[in-house]
Amino acid sequence: MSTHPSPALGRPGHQPRQDDAILFAVMDDVRHTLRMFWVDPALRSVSSYPAFFTAAWATTRPNMTRSFAVGAERLRRAAVEGVQSIPSVQSPPALSGGSALDALSALERERLVRTVQAVHHSSSKVALVLQAWTALARRRRIPGTGQEEPPAKRGIPSWQESLVSIPRSMGPEAEAFIDDATIDLGLTTTPTALQAVATWPHFLEESWRRLQPLSRAEDWGEAVDRLRRSGADVLRSLPHPMDLQWDVLGRRGLTEDRREEIADHLATLAAATPVNMLVAAHLWLSLGSPELPGES
Repeated sequence: MSTHPSPALGRPGHQPRQDDAILFAVMDDVRHTLRMFWVDPALRSVSSYPAFFTAAWATTRPNMTRSFAVGAERLRRAAVEGVQSIPSVQSPPALSGGSALDALSALERERLVRTVQAVHHSSSKVALVLQAWTALARRRRIPGTGQEEPPAKRGIPSWQESLVSIPRSMGPEAEAFIDDATIDLGLTTTPTALQAVATWPHFLEESWRRLQPLSRAEDWGEAVDRLRRSGADVLRSLPHPMDLQWDVLGRRGLTEDRREEIADHLATLAAATPVNMLVAAHLWLSLGSPELPGES
């Protein structure tokens, strides 16, 4: 159910070829440009198509500007408001006495909070990139406004330094639980927000029990649609055009059948991003809306 990268990448003892080295460098640039400790599993899965991945990032990267940062922040706020707008919840109470948090040490609780903050902080940026790449894979050009803007701040914030990577594998019980939750959410790819907290299975289960009724409400679907439309608005506000040179990609071995396969894969990923934003917002609210640390 989860998205997975090319199996060769990151394999213990694997000696990277030159193409792999380029791909690793691009993924590292993605991390630093999007200001994420990890490469989101959904983005990483696209690296299975290295020619497309590197070309798509090259045309997207110039738009990592103030408009992108402001648009991502607007999406993040909209996700929180979307969760809070569901009548059965209004504002989900923070987990407190008798909750899964009680069994965690102070250090583990801090790691959990930082992980949820990181997922909540990055979910809108990942959504925008995937939405743009889906359009590009469908041979659609994103024109840009033509306005010049300075680049947004780069570099992984210091508050993320204590994080660990999102687990690529988990215990059978946690994996089965997340698969069931993914299906219940109407998705075919696991939301990153659920994968990220799989390290804390009791918190995961308790959070899902609180989230599941919300996800079945009519207002949930409306919130998903609003986020999708808002994402498209943000892409239209970005300054630089985004397009791919398909003749060049064709000479690098990217056939039309392969392009269609990539477009289908990206469409599946992009369809899950509004849900992931809502799940991340709910987790953040359930922890008491911890203020995001400074972006130093």
